[in-house]
Amino acid sequence: MPGMEATGHILVANESASYRESIAAVFRISLPGLEVFEADSGDLNREVVRLRPDFVICSRVTPVVEERVPNWVELYPECDPFSTFCVGGERYTKRRVDLSDLLVVVTRTRPASHVV
Repeated sequence: MPGMEATGHILVANESASYRESIAAVFRISLPGLEVFEADSGDLNREVVRLRPDFVICSRVTPVVEERVPNWVELYPECDPFSTFCVGGERYTKRRVDLSDLLVVVTRTRPASHVV
């Protein structure tokens, strides 16, 4: 997609811990060379400022994420079946997001030097 920024660092900070850990593990295995960080949702803003990620997956997007992160997914906020994606500044909503949806969007936004 035109206008997308390259992704090299991902912060996974969604609820619950087991879901977050599973997503991060799949990214590490499926997308080698990509730096994947995990954080509790309560630490999201601090970790965004500290890590300056290119992509964030969280349960509730914050103003800090909106201002500082070019690509993010608000994954199932408050257990709603709809998730919001922001990719290169363009937002869209998708119902029932699964792991393959996340892998596709991250793959499309990562730099060519990280593509295996």
